[in-house]
Amino acid sequence: MSRASIRFLELRTEAVLGSIRVLNDLLEVALAALAVEPSLRHDLALGLAELVANVCQHEYAAQTDPRGVTVTLDARDDLRLTVGSHGPPFDLEAALARARERDPLEDLEGSGLGLPLLVGLFDEVRCESPPEGGNRITLVKRRGRG
Repeated sequence: MSRASIRFLELRTEAVLGSIRVLNDLLEVALAALAVEPSLRHDLALGLAELVANVCQHEYAAQTDPRGVTVTLDARDDLRLTVGSHGPPFDLEAALARARERDPLEDLEGSGLGLPLLVGLFDEVRCESPPEGGNRITLVKRRGRG
């Protein structure tokens, strides 16, 4: 029987690229306290950076939303990193389909490599558009599967 997850981290910050470093520093402290192995720490830091960058560059584009982004880390048998935003609904499957149709070497500016990379790195990538609006993308890493 699976045990319930425990929330180890919950942060809310402005949705700007400059916040990624601080968010990753705080994530690192939480992961170290949980004795998470370095390869998983790296993957989670990369996932956090990619998701926050996507919110800044694609959801909010040139404007900022005063509600910013929310980052949570839940852990028990697996690690669940969730980035919540308040942009227009996001269709993960459609974005992945567009990425498969593109040649990233021809368009390095908006390469479309980030989401497929996350799908390859994580055991699960889920996207929800909650009733109150916005998006929540959750990256799941099962422990012991570096």
